[in-house]
Amino acid sequence: MKPNGSVYVAVVFALLAGYFTYQWWFNQNRIVKRRLGELAATLSVPAGEADVDRLARLARLRRYLADDVSVTGWRSGPERPSRDAVVAAAANWTPDGGGSVDFVDVDVKVDEDGARAFITAEVTTRDPGTATPALESHEAALSLIRHDGAWVVNGIDVKDPPTPPRR
Repeated sequence: MKPNGSVYVAVVFALLAGYFTYQWWFNQNRIVKRRLGELAATLSVPAGEADVDRLARLARLRRYLADDVSVTGWRSGPERPSRDAVVAAAANWTPDGGGSVDFVDVDVKVDEDGARAFITAEVTTRDPGTATPALESHEAALSLIRHDGAWVVNGIDVKDPPTPPRR
């Protein structure tokens, strides 16, 4: 018995569905990008954050960083801080009215040794006097490794933002 055209259509549809499912859920580039989005959300400080919520957010932040994370280009602090120093720096960032961190222009490259992500971090805060949003942009290169089945950041190279022209 010869299969009809609908069988071929069903097989092609199943193959396409399988391919797109793989690309959405199992593609390592997408997994790293999703992980970086979670990291940005964890770095964001909600307005009026309670102390208990702040401690929980900072505890979650530790899960995104390797024990021996290294940071270069960090303006305030040692050149090679520990994970605890990075978490402490995040704890010290308490903008009035909250602050939002978004990673935009994310470019991820995954290989057998780990991953590299080139990001632009946009930090939005509110000016306490005028309540107008203030936007800062910082570029960074992150290196990530797999640890206990999850991608963690083990290197951060912060690039200085461009300085505004003098008038």
